[in-house]
Amino acid sequence: MDLFALLAGFSGGVFAASIGALPAFILTGLFAVCGAVANLAGVDAGGFLTGTMAFGPFFGPWVSFAGGVAAAAYAKKKGLSENGADIATACASYQKADVLLVGGVFGLIGQAVHMFVFVPFLSGAISPKFATDPGIIVFFSGVLVRLVFGGKLKTSDKILSSGDALTTTLTIGVFYSLLVAAVFCSVVPAAEAGGWYDALAGNYHVLVFGMAGVGLVFAEMGVAFTGCHHIVIIAAEATVGAYRTTGNLWIALVVGTVFGTIAAILGDIEGNTINCGTDSHIDNPAFAIFVMTFVVSACFN
Repeated sequence: MDLFALLAGFSGGVFAASIGALPAFILTGLFAVCGAVANLAGVDAGGFLTGTMAFGPFFGPWVSFAGGVAAAAYAKKKGLSENGADIATACASYQKADVLLVGGVFGLIGQAVHMFVFVPFLSGAISPKFATDPGIIVFFSGVLVRLVFGGKLKTSDKILSSGDALTTTLTIGVFYSLLVAAVFCSVVPAAEAGGWYDALAGNYHVLVFGMAGVGLVFAEMGVAFTGCHHIVIIAAEATVGAYRTTGNLWIALVVGTVFGTIAAILGDIEGNTINCGTDSHIDNPAFAIFVMTFVVSACFN
């Protein structure tokens, strides 16, 4: 029922705020991997793990990550933290219930928008991908947080990284995308012969997204781990879409690599322009996923 889901959305926002936005997103990735593997294995619980846990009111990024982001920004506004963009710290450590309740409010907003706008309209009219696309709500929720709790929306005049930073971004974008595309293309013949291609095509983007999300546990531990979920999910969606459209694995390989690399560049641009301050976190991977999901849907659906 809608009311149960909305209550879960508010509670999920509180929960995520209590443990921190980044730990909550890591759990999103964990359940996404478990659900994708279950779906590939034909286990009935796969739909619950992905649709309700990873991309529902429990750990759906529009609920959990968005709630954690809002709580962190509010904590800075109250003087409890010096960095409103700190998404790694558990906000329960501030020992202020109102900080957690702010997370609940934004979790509720995210769940309501997902239920009443995304699923009935964007998912049905444009692409089913929008039912599990975390990007657009997370991005605009972050913008709303910045506007509500203060701070400039544009934090830098710099648009794109330069020098070694840009080279690194491009290298990661190209080869992470190539890895995702090449693995898919390598198993397609076996999947088609074995009758499990549809399961592969329908779950591959969720699997690699989840793997990248789980990998952020290293960032939580202080390791310089590069967030790449925006790269790999778009590379996977584009590869699958291109192969479905053309039937050519080499074209799919190239398209997936190009689209994933573009997602990496978009993430870099957003990170330089509006997500480089300490007022709040406006997620640059979410921005890249939001933009590129529309592009992938326009090209291949």
